[in-house]
Amino acid sequence: MPRLAEGEFALVRNHLEQAIRTPTDPVRWGSGMTDVDFHILCAEAATETRDAAGLAEHAPLAEEGARRLGHRLYSGVAHRAHGVALLLEGQPGASVDRHNQAVDVFVALGARWQLGRTLVARAEAHVSAGDLAAARADYARALEAFEAVGAAPAAAQVRQTLPRLT
Repeated sequence: MPRLAEGEFALVRNHLEQAIRTPTDPVRWGSGMTDVDFHILCAEAATETRDAAGLAEHAPLAEEGARRLGHRLYSGVAHRAHGVALLLEGQPGASVDRHNQAVDVFVALGARWQLGRTLVARAEAHVSAGDLAAARADYARALEAFEAVGAAPAAAQVRQTLPRLT
């Protein structure tokens, strides 16, 4: 998934769908992409591109699969996807609540990059709700998380956003 790593989320879904349609040799358990992996990656791509239709399609399936497998990281990703979907639907309060669930997961896992991404998404929900103080706090905390893992492009984006919240 080099495209995902490069941040080219808009191309990820097309590549995933092509990969699913391409016949491959049989694989051993654990060595191939599962439906849950597919839905998580599609939900991630839809989250980053703010694709409401993609979120509606993949976030529920990603969440159900994460719950079924007891996969905590995927659970956090699914919560964030639902949070973004709620914000796109004009429900910033419900979006913050969903993002809070994702934050709890990522804090518990020590997944700082995922935490930073979720804090940025939650900050956007706070801005939409008119709570600029909470948004600034989330952006500042996201910046710390990004800097801690050396995520320079993400940190730079947050640094550009923070001064605009006055």
